[in-house]
Formats: sequence, structure tokens, C-alpha cells
Amino acid sequence: MKSRFKTLEEFYKAVDALTERVALEHHDDDARRLNALLHEMAWTTGSELLGKLMLAFKKMKKEMKRRYSPETRLEIKECLKFTIHHRRILGLK
Repeated sequence: MKSRFKTLEEFYKAVDALTERVALEHHDDDARRLNALLHEMAWTTGSELLGKLMLAFKKMKKEMKRRYSPETRLEIKECLKFTIHHRRILGLK
């Protein structure tokens, strides 16, 4: 389950790009949630942020087929994959 992202910085940039894409597709609640998680909330640890992002991506994935474009669906899956993989490396579920 390897991700294309090599660093957290790459991943965070991709989440920003995904947030913009989701907003352009008029999924404003999802865009606001991702933006708030990444930029407006204070986290104790990076793993806590990754956990919250993972939960947001899982929720988005559940509603994926009827809501998002194919390109956006792929990006959501990729971001979810990264959060799961990175948390496993940290010994978290």
C-alpha cells in the first residue's frame, strides 16, 4: 500500500490541491472541512492531524461515486492511502 507521496510536505500540498478541486466541484462542506483540518485547527501532534484527515477521507470515500469526478475520486483514494500507510509506520491504527 505505497503512496506516491514521498514526504508530508508533498502530501499536505496535495490536500490543499484536493481542497481546491472539491470546492470547484461545489462540495463546499467537504472543502471547508479539509481546509479547517489543515489550516485552522491546532493539533498536538502530526499523527493526530493525519488521523483526522484519514477520517475525513474515509467519509468522503463512502459518498464518492455519486458526488465526485473520477479524477477527484482517485485523489481522495490516494490521500486516504497515504494517511493509513503513514499512521501504520507510526504504529497507529
